[in-house]
Amino acid sequence: MQFCDGKVIRIEDHINLTILECAAFYKLCLFRLNRWAETSVSESVVQAVLDAWEMERHHASERHLYPELIDVFQQIKEDHPDVIIGAVTDGKANPLLMTFTLAQFFDFCQSWEDDQSGRSKFFKDLDSVEGNADLNWIYDAAYDRYLDLCEAREANQMITHADDVDEIVWIHVGDDLAYDVSGSASCGAKTIYCELDEQRYGQTARQRFDNLSSESQPSWSTNTLKELQNRKRMNTKARNSVTKTLRYLSLLPDALNDILDEEEEAEIMMSAQRSVGV
Repeated sequence: MQFCDGKVIRIEDHINLTILECAAFYKLCLFRLNRWAETSVSESVVQAVLDAWEMERHHASERHLYPELIDVFQQIKEDHPDVIIGAVTDGKANPLLMTFTLAQFFDFCQSWEDDQSGRSKFFKDLDSVEGNADLNWIYDAAYDRYLDLCEAREANQMITHADDVDEIVWIHVGDDLAYDVSGSASCGAKTIYCELDEQRYGQTARQRFDNLSSESQPSWSTNTLKELQNRKRMNTKARNSVTKTLRYLSLLPDALNDILDEEEEAEIMMSAQRSVGV
């Protein structure tokens, strides 16, 4: 994490990075403002500046959104009008704050920041010798949010009928094998791994696990070597939990429909077997 003077500080202890960023931001702003202001500047002013920065960060994401993404979400909503779409994020990014693009398609956002104890335990386990980091807590929380929304929709008669919980098809789409695929699959989700075309999308984050030397890591990385080694092992193991692999985002609606068709066929086969007493 680069704070000042061009120095990169690698954070070895497992602390909340967002809190650290806010603390550094507060100190820097208060120092600058109090140095030149005629009266002292309160932290509420700094918080307002931080909020403005965070909102602009989301607007910047909207300006750099992959151009086909809006059409992809529109197609998914047309194919499945009762679908509930949620975001699971390990930071402060929130599609519900992307008011001009993605907000209209998302029903909720579940952030790691919402459960600091679970987040801290995960990174502590990730940096341990065993490396047995468990992500069930965040995906269980996301699933609970889904169930709450289902109940709310039923109460408001926004859907004609409630799906049986046993018939729910949960599909998680993500670009990280360890965090997205392994974490969601362990909670029962089907997974779509976005191993996107490098020329088209310039997706490079996953490549930092190909070479674990500190020289090959990007300047923004705060991972210890032990974390990188454990993440690489988690990535390899998670390969077995991939349901579909996606190279181009425009093919996402087809991948979703393929999984749903396969689930329906499996259910029909199981029902036939039960009916004949197999």
